[in-house]
Amino acid sequence: MIQQEIFINCGLQETRVAILENKQLEEFYIERAGTPRIVGNIYKGVVDSILPGMGSAFVNLGLERNGFLYVSDVIAPTLTYDSMLEDVEEEVKEFEPRHRQTAPIKDLLKRQDEILVQVVKGPIGTKGPRLTTHLSIPGHFVVLMPFSSTVGISKRIEERAERDRIRKILEEMRLPKNLGLIVRTAALGVERSELIREVKYLMRLWARIRERAKRSKPPCPVYEEYNIVLRVARDLITSNVGRIEIDSKPEFRQQIHFLNSFSQRLRSKIRLYRDTIPLFEHYDIERQIEQIYDRNVKLKCGGYIVIEETEGLVAIDINSGRFVGKRNLEETVFKTNLEAAEETARQIRLRDLGGIIVIDFIDMESPEHRRSVLKTFEAALERDRAKAKILNFSSLGVVEMSRQRMRKSLAGVIYQDCPYCSGRGLVKSVPTVSIELMRRLDRFFGERTILAKEVFIVANPEVSQYLLQPEKRIIPYLEKRFRKRIRVIENPSLHVEDVRIEEKIT
Repeated sequence: MIQQEIFINCGLQETRVAILENKQLEEFYIERAGTPRIVGNIYKGVVDSILPGMGSAFVNLGLERNGFLYVSDVIAPTLTYDSMLEDVEEEVKEFEPRHRQTAPIKDLLKRQDEILVQVVKGPIGTKGPRLTTHLSIPGHFVVLMPFSSTVGISKRIEERAERDRIRKILEEMRLPKNLGLIVRTAALGVERSELIREVKYLMRLWARIRERAKRSKPPCPVYEEYNIVLRVARDLITSNVGRIEIDSKPEFRQQIHFLNSFSQRLRSKIRLYRDTIPLFEHYDIERQIEQIYDRNVKLKCGGYIVIEETEGLVAIDINSGRFVGKRNLEETVFKTNLEAAEETARQIRLRDLGGIIVIDFIDMESPEHRRSVLKTFEAALERDRAKAKILNFSSLGVVEMSRQRMRKSLAGVIYQDCPYCSGRGLVKSVPTVSIELMRRLDRFFGERTILAKEVFIVANPEVSQYLLQPEKRIIPYLEKRFRKRIRVIENPSLHVEDVRIEEKIT
């Protein structure tokens, strides 16, 4: 198992987490101050509207936008908010969460109903947060699931003896029938006392959440997810993490205190970074972060990957570039695709790409080569924490997949749409701007009576120089056409598409 290193940089406006393997950046997370952190939060909400045609409801959480609740995410028919907070084991067991819900949404919920929901996906674009009533409260070793009697163990704990040992510990605890548990991969080899301590802690936490929900008037939060530093301690510190370094003393102390609540043995992995050189500079992380935002990703073989994010999907294109191989075209393409398969999986994790992803590998004639590339890609994605579904090569030679989208991608956090091109990534050429200017002048003189003898065109230097080129005779043509003297003024602060027509300059 490859050893991981986790580095946490805490700044005034943002906290960054970098996960490295063999000094290469594998995962990267950002949390910014002032940005609402709602994924994982539990709210006591009020049903604002029912949409029978969509099998869903909008729930007022007290946020800027209502949350969206699908019928399949409603815990059970006739299970009212009050009964959800009661210790009625028989009733809760009867209404286990069912993903294939057949009852209409209007039979499950009514407008103004009070309901306990959890945010499973943050707001993206114009869409509000995605909600569920299937609550889950994660710990380091287990996830507690109220209103469920399910007890499961992570598939990544494969050894039969270890699974039997964990199952025996859980059976001895005699959990209430209205509480389910999922044992996480981090529980592999953990002491019985540590496992029991965390389960009891989560049960006490759920009792506090339930009590707060009873007392609170909706809409309001009743449980808020941890900040990114504590989530690292809870979710990312596993047996294959060699060390964690934090460059903030308060956050270092907070993480140590948090680890004491469930596993004191993990404290030895955490160090406080004290050097004067910035943490991410010291470990060459800053340079690797900058490369995340590049549209093109170079491969060691000489090929490259092109990644394009759109509102509907992510398109990834593989190109052979300058790699010419040694034997034949098919072998060259196969080697490029193999390397691209691993790097593409890494880039998807790094950039936190979600939704529908289409990958256009270089065409391969051999079915065996296609199977090998797909197998390599699937193996590389197994390390991904987000859920993903991969389809086989299509008739057009592309691989389609979907990946769990919890929040904005990394690019969505770092960038905003260009105010000039509206996110197209393109601006009009200088000749195009000049031609459109002539049409604007037609309207300008046609719509009003111009008394001034001179008209001024204020433009970016590139446009100005194009208009003034003697061989193009643009200005003489305009002066003759409109019978006015036209002067061109350069303004370096103007965008290339921004051209102003003025009768006078004050």
